[in-house]
Amino acid sequence: MSLDTGPFRWSPVVVCSLLVTFMATPTLKADFNYLDFLDMTGLTLVGNAAQSGDRIRLTPALIAQVGAVYTEDQMLLGSGFDTTFTYEINPAAGGADGMVFIIQNESPTALYSNGGDLGYHGMTNSLVLEIDTYINGNYNDPPVAHLSLHGRPGAANSADELVASIISDTTLANVGGLRTMRVTYDSGIFEIYIDDLTVPRMSVFLNITQYLASDSAWIGFIGATGGVTQVNDVLSWSFTNGGTTQFRRGDINLDSSVNLPDAIYALGALFVPGSPPVTCLDGADINDDGGFNLPDAIYLLSALFVPGSNGVPEPAGSCGTDPTDDSIDCETPICP
Repeated sequence: MSLDTGPFRWSPVVVCSLLVTFMATPTLKADFNYLDFLDMTGLTLVGNAAQSGDRIRLTPALIAQVGAVYTEDQMLLGSGFDTTFTYEINPAAGGADGMVFIIQNESPTALYSNGGDLGYHGMTNSLVLEIDTYINGNYNDPPVAHLSLHGRPGAANSADELVASIISDTTLANVGGLRTMRVTYDSGIFEIYIDDLTVPRMSVFLNITQYLASDSAWIGFIGATGGVTQVNDVLSWSFTNGGTTQFRRGDINLDSSVNLPDAIYALGALFVPGSPPVTCLDGADINDDGGFNLPDAIYLLSALFVPGSNGVPEPAGSCGTDPTDDSIDCETPICP
């Protein structure tokens, strides 16, 4: 038996091969909510990290410890995310070295040295939020405990403040103890909150895919001790995938409809010098393959005028967010 699709026929061998390929593709997860960690399904512990009752203990109160927890699956991040977690660092002050919230595309078990390295120094394709409790001159730390976002596009990350810090906050009296943090990324804006989850402590514009060399990655936490000890625990963690930038696929000229003028607009933007540019590449990616080119205009013309052709993929007809893993986006929101 074969599947009749016109001049091309799908043989059972081809169909089975495609199914095997699809099933072997790593799953990219969306949302989760760990109210506690009595159930560790979906998470991977690395190094000295361990389940401790209803929490994850990244490091016990011993010297030279380093431990991490990551999602088992990579998460889609390029279109935005919102994550909130509660942690406890004990003692609240006087311990070392701290912990980090980490987004990384190196491996599902990536973990580096303890102490001031905070488990990530030297890691490629990573973006790291330090919750740094120890003033370490070897890493050019400020003279107080601090929060600091570290990343180096195309290079190994560094715990050195002068080498890799993107933005930092040294105004908190303390970053230890029992705290709740929120991290969001939407339309290129990366924001960090602590305790007050409505007003960000830090905000910076960045392209997360440049740091990760991808728009998906493993996310999690690392804790580290050196010659001084502390307990680094994670108590709860939630994650929501997707930004708020909305668009209507196929509405290339941004007139709130999808019709022939959109295909003409696309062809002009692609091939006619001086034509208006496309400002929402996601909306112009008609075939949803992660790029904008001639096949998109052809796909739209077929969807509009050739009976039996595939329709325009979601979000089509009304505004919505992109459900597909790709690295393109709208420069500005174009839907209410």
